[in-house]
Amino acid sequence: MFNTIITTVKTLLRRPSTWVWGALFPIALSTMFMFMFANLSSDGTVDPVPVAVVADEAWDASTFKDVAASLAKAGDDQLLDVSEYEDLAAARKALKAGEVAGIYTVDAAGTPRLTLLSSYDSSRASSVLTDRSILETAASSYTQNAELMSQIAQDNPAALADPEAVARALSLEGGTRRVSLTRATPDGTVIYYYALFGLVAMMSAEFAALSVVDLQPNLSGLGARRCVGGLSKTASLAGIFVGSWLVSFASMAVAIGYVRLVVGVDFGGREGLCLLGGAASALAATGLGLFVGTLPVKGGKASKSGILTGFATTCALFAGLYGEPAMALADDVARACPVECWLNPVKLICDMFNRLYFFEDLGPFAHMTQSAVKSHNGPADRLQSVGGACR
Repeated sequence: MFNTIITTVKTLLRRPSTWVWGALFPIALSTMFMFMFANLSSDGTVDPVPVAVVADEAWDASTFKDVAASLAKAGDDQLLDVSEYEDLAAARKALKAGEVAGIYTVDAAGTPRLTLLSSYDSSRASSVLTDRSILETAASSYTQNAELMSQIAQDNPAALADPEAVARALSLEGGTRRVSLTRATPDGTVIYYYALFGLVAMMSAEFAALSVVDLQPNLSGLGARRCVGGLSKTASLAGIFVGSWLVSFASMAVAIGYVRLVVGVDFGGREGLCLLGGAASALAATGLGLFVGTLPVKGGKASKSGILTGFATTCALFAGLYGEPAMALADDVARACPVECWLNPVKLICDMFNRLYFFEDLGPFAHMTQSAVKSHNGPADRLQSVGGACR
C-alpha cells in the first residue's frame, strides 16, 4: 500500500494538469484578485489632502492658520498638505492644474473660505469626494468652534478660565463606545479568496478521478496489469485515495500560503486552522474524484475530467467567485434555497473559511469542517464496483 501511495503521488506530479490546476491556477487567480482589490482595501490611514492657502495679511492674522498648521504637522494623523501662494490667482491656477484639492482663504473678519472646482474627473470620484469632505470638515469645525467660544465669552466669560471646560466644549467625543460583533474587522474582499479555495479544492478532485481510471482494467492497459498483480484491490484503492489526497492537500497549502504570505490576506492568526480546513477540503475533493472516476461514462479520462471541471466551475458561480454580480446571485439563491449551501461543495468550503475568519467561537468552523469531511463518504458504495470490475 505504501508503494501505491508513492507511485500515485509521483504519477500525479508528472502530469502537467496537476501543476496547472494545483499550483499555477490558484497563484494566477489570487494574483489577479490582488490587483483588482488593491484600491478596495485600506489600512485605516488617510493620505494628506493637498490644499492651497493664500498667505496674505488676513491669513497671517487668523487663528485658522494655526489650525491648518496643526493638521499639516507630519505624523500618522496628518490630514493636510499645505502649500502657500502669494495671491488667489496663483492658487486657482494650481487648483485647475490638479495640484491641490482646494483653496483656503481668510476674509477680513478672520472667517475661512474654501474654494473647490465645480467639476472633477469621474474616474477619481471617490478620492475627490473624500478630499472635499476633509477640507469642508476642517473649515466648518473651526467656524463652529469659533462661534461657540464667542457665545461662551458673552454668556459666561468665567468659563474660559477653566481649560478642562473649554476642552470638553470643543471635544468631538460622544457618549458611544465602538464594539465589534465579529472576530475580525469585516473585509468584503476576503470572501472571494475563500471561494477561490473552494474552486481549487474541487478542481483537485481530478487527481483522484484520473488515478482511479488507471486502476480499472476496462479503461486502461495499466489497470489490466495492476489487476493481475498481488496487491489487493482494497489496498490499491486506499493507496490511491491517500496519494491523491496528499497532492490535493499540497495544492490547497500552496493556495493558502500564497494568499497569506504574498497577497497579504489576514487569517486572524488562525493559519494552522486554515490548513486544517484545507486538509478537510482536499479530503472532500478526493472522495468526489473517486466517485466520478468510477462512473460508467464514455470518453475515459477526458470525459470525467470535463465533468469535474464543469461541476466545479458551476458551483463556483453560485459561491460568488466571478465578481459582484455572481456574489449577489449567490446571496439571492442562498436566501431563496438555503439547502443549496449544503449541496454546493465550493460554497460549503467558502463558508467554512468565512466562519473561521469572523467567529471567535470555533463551533461553526468545526461544524462546517465536519460537513466537508462527511461529504467524501458518499462514493464509498460506488467504489465497490471498481473492485468488482478488477476481479
